[in-house]
Amino acid sequence: MAFKQTLALLACLLVPALGRAAPEEQPAPPVRPHLEHVAVWVADLEKTAAFLNDALGWRRHPLEFGVRDDSEVFGGMKLAFVDANGFWLELVEPTTEGPGMDFLRQKGKGSIVELDFFVDDFDAAVKWLEGKGVQPWGMDGKPMVNGGLLKEWAKTDGKVRDADERILYLPMDVARGTSIELGWEYPSGVVFYRDETWGPDVKTPAATPRMDHVTGASADLEKTLEVYTKTLELRRVAGAPGLPRDWMGVKPTGQAWIHGNSHVWVNVVAPAGETGKKVLADSRFGDGNIMEIAAEVPDIAAFYDAMQAKGITLTAGDGMALPAGAKAVSTSSGDRFAYFPLDRSEGMRILVFQRATSGSVFSARDR
Repeated sequence: MAFKQTLALLACLLVPALGRAAPEEQPAPPVRPHLEHVAVWVADLEKTAAFLNDALGWRRHPLEFGVRDDSEVFGGMKLAFVDANGFWLELVEPTTEGPGMDFLRQKGKGSIVELDFFVDDFDAAVKWLEGKGVQPWGMDGKPMVNGGLLKEWAKTDGKVRDADERILYLPMDVARGTSIELGWEYPSGVVFYRDETWGPDVKTPAATPRMDHVTGASADLEKTLEVYTKTLELRRVAGAPGLPRDWMGVKPTGQAWIHGNSHVWVNVVAPAGETGKKVLADSRFGDGNIMEIAAEVPDIAAFYDAMQAKGITLTAGDGMALPAGAKAVSTSSGDRFAYFPLDRSEGMRILVFQRATSGSVFSARDR
């Protein structure tokens, strides 16, 4: 009798389990944007590249390329890539009137203007966005034309050749104020040539500061995050805090992390309080503005000393000196950080940080 009761009990437990369908795997998005580089608008490309190399050890790729001066959609531009220890910064110096020059005037030199994602299939990306009700735009803030063709030139082996690509932008209202580009390269494009000619003997040494993330401001954190999680279908790390930054009114919990690619993150922050209101109301910044890039160093005190030897005194952020006698801002998580002064960084807002050995917000994010 006891044996039959045991069998009956097992049947009651097993039948629902056997009848239950296995959890379905979430289908991968048909388009997988990945953060390929970040575009920085500069007033002097040569000076900016020299600063990045001298201060951070980030090397410039020798490739010369640009956008033709007769481009009505973009305006003429001179460009260069800088290797931020495994991630690319694209320096953009406008050379003629157009949207590029307008950006430079509005935001100022050193402004981090664009998040540039790449896709494997441009036409599929267009259909994918249109299926979400998103109309691709051009840089000029109008609906995309000519299939997004951007006519670039590149100088290789002493000869100037075509190096075209196709790009689109999310409309600013969809992207909530952030300039987000999706691009695709022809086989003759500059990105293919860049990567083919950037070997271990010339690339930025691994011991230099490593680009970790880029930070964007948001007046409504959750709505901005939907741009990344719903429109671009990138992954958000739930519940991970970040660095507090007093100069722009950012608290550890008023922010979130998005996977940009395998090792560089998008940090979305919500400036708060009176300081935050001023930041969001500032014409240089505003809702959706890309505020800064951040690089990790192994020893921030040693880095501070190295910069002092170059005549550069690190700060706590815009207009804020570090605490007396300190070489970095210390946080409750044990992480420490400091900023380059804008008058020495060619206008680029660059945060450097050292993660704590335990309790670090970055270690919590990376898990």
